Amino acid sequence: MCLWGIRKMLIPFVGLSLVCGCKIMESGKNGKESLTPGVVTREGFKLQWEDSFETLNEKYWTVGLKDPVSGDLVPGAAGQYLLNNQYDAYFTAENAYIENGRLILRNQKERIQGSSPEGTFQYSSAWVMSMHKVFFREGYLEVKAQFPSGAKVWPAIWLIPEDLSWCPEWDLFEYFGYRNDLGFDQMGMHLCHTSWPDQQWKSYFITGFDAKYDCEAWHIYGFAWTSSYAVWYIDGKEVRRLSSAGIPDWPSQNMYIVLNNGTRRESPEGDTHWPNYLSIDYIRLFTK
Repeated sequence: MCLWGIRKMLIPFVGLSLVCGCKIMESGKNGKESLTPGVVTREGFKLQWEDSFETLNEKYWTVGLKDPVSGDLVPGAAGQYLLNNQYDAYFTAENAYIENGRLILRNQKERIQGSSPEGTFQYSSAWVMSMHKVFFREGYLEVKAQFPSGAKVWPAIWLIPEDLSWCPEWDLFEYFGYRNDLGFDQMGMHLCHTSWPDQQWKSYFITGFDAKYDCEAWHIYGFAWTSSYAVWYIDGKEVRRLSSAGIPDWPSQNMYIVLNNGTRRESPEGDTHWPNYLSIDYIRLFTK
């Protein structure tokens, strides 16, 4: 993803359970399976928070790009319901909902009149974020998810800074149905480092992701972030590793979670089916 671009730190981090009403749990207590890799034990991470989406909890999540309490907007956002002109779907509250204990983020092909920003859009989508509610610095994040497929779609799981700066940015899993510089069916895993306007990218793609993994099958997506490395996992297997060596401004600040579906302006509809969904069964956060 790309913007253009704490209020206070939680000390200790377990204070999150008091700030946002999270319940500290042992892995697997809610009956949902986990493929948590060995990095969690090696780094001494422990489960600090999870959401299994029995409800869309306002203590954890905001729908749209504006925090309702502070009024803070995601840096570079074109409005409360559109990040920038690389997207061509307007985010709506109706497209973010709970169904059968899962968070559903829906893309629809529909004509919609937007107010923030103003304009007419041919698609609608959904964005939820944990800005000023759930944030962390270093740890392991695990998400059981079902991605949509199709040339037009642009869903993602990612992290951006709590202090409203940009960069850094961690793109945990960002699926491109199509990118004009890469072609079809790309799953991206990236770090953006060094502050805008001098941002730099450490990018990696799994080409032919849907063909290899089946986007619309359930997978457990994991991301470990430490002071010296980051590792991406799919179903407990490492798929990318990045060392901090030689990277200035390795992320060291609190970051919050973004979950969004979306459609990409430059991408053709091609084989895209409507509506389509990014579905989240659970999300778990492990830290020291």
